[in-house]
Amino acid sequence: MKKIIIIFCLIFSFSTLNASEVSEWFEKESNLFLEIISNKEGTESENYEKYKLFVSKNFAIKSIAYGLIGESIINKSSEDELSLYLNVFTDYLIKTIYKLANSTSSGSIIFKDVDIKDNIYIIKSEISDKKSSANLYWKVIDTGKSFKIIDVIVENTSYFVTKKSEFNKILRKNRGSLKALVNEIQKI
Repeated sequence: MKKIIIIFCLIFSFSTLNASEVSEWFEKESNLFLEIISNKEGTESENYEKYKLFVSKNFAIKSIAYGLIGESIINKSSEDELSLYLNVFTDYLIKTIYKLANSTSSGSIIFKDVDIKDNIYIIKSEISDKKSSANLYWKVIDTGKSFKIIDVIVENTSYFVTKKSEFNKILRKNRGSLKALVNEIQKI
């Protein structure tokens, strides 16, 4: 019984330590994101480059991109096709965040809580400006080197689930053609 209690205490203290680390990471990176949003001094291309660095540093881009198309598409696609898709998806994700951020006036992101489920940290936060607020949940993984965002859920709408549905519709319409998906993403 003593051994079980000791193991439970070790696991709980380890989880608390990791939750503390991820919350510190989140506070730092969300403040950086707010600084980028409120930067009115830089040119549009300078600000875009800041978003590009932010997304590259904080999002698990390859995991998200591959998760959206599924294993069967990955297996039947060439390395060149997958590389092109990954590059186009990365640009698409950066542009999406850039557009969302530029449509938002300066505000705040408030850390509320962090939960751990199946080795995924679920960070609950609230984003608000002077007029309104919304609940945001960030699904984050620990890569061993850093934390990476794998999904953002805004008011119960998952970015990953929404995009997976959109991408699957395009893939079904085009008989699983990754090239067709890449062309559609580039049009957006």
